[in-house]
Amino acid sequence: MAKATNALTQGISGKVTGLVFRQNANGSVSVGDAPRPSSKAPTAGMLAQRQRFQQATFYGRAVQQDPAQKAAYETGIDVNTQSAYTVAVADFLNAPDILSVDFTAYRGQVGDAIVIQATDDFAVHHVHVRIQRPDGTIADEGDATAAPDGYTFRFAATTKNPAFAGCKVLVSAYDNPGNETTLQKTL
Repeated sequence: MAKATNALTQGISGKVTGLVFRQNANGSVSVGDAPRPSSKAPTAGMLAQRQRFQQATFYGRAVQQDPAQKAAYETGIDVNTQSAYTVAVADFLNAPDILSVDFTAYRGQVGDAIVIQATDDFAVHHVHVRIQRPDGTIADEGDATAAPDGYTFRFAATTKNPAFAGCKVLVSAYDNPGNETTLQKTL
């Protein structure tokens, strides 16, 4: 790709008769051949990714139409994401992460706590906890309460579960678009 730094190309960008002009960070202009469409058929993975990105753009447009959601996503604007739309699209494409689950305070008594740390590129909407006995029955279930820091969540047991050893704990973190990340551990 050639670089041009003269008055003729200053400020120009885009496609012009088979050439592409690109503005560089240092103020120079790069010139190259325009890309050609691929002759290869897209794979199933490529088609799935295109569809997911299309859904993300639909979500971003819907956020733009809702003043409350748009205002919320505007709080996520930074040097990399310069509009509520791009923050919303990125949020749709990235599921939350569960960083840790602390069971040390859970002993099967009402009020015992399970502490979860979960993050997202924008915000974790809620965290859900399900405690399942070895026979498959549900011992306890509910949403965890968010701490003021926005990434620590506390689930307080609502039922007694004296035989908690061997129970499976399923923790699910959700973001605003509904992406889910799940972690399962055995007590």
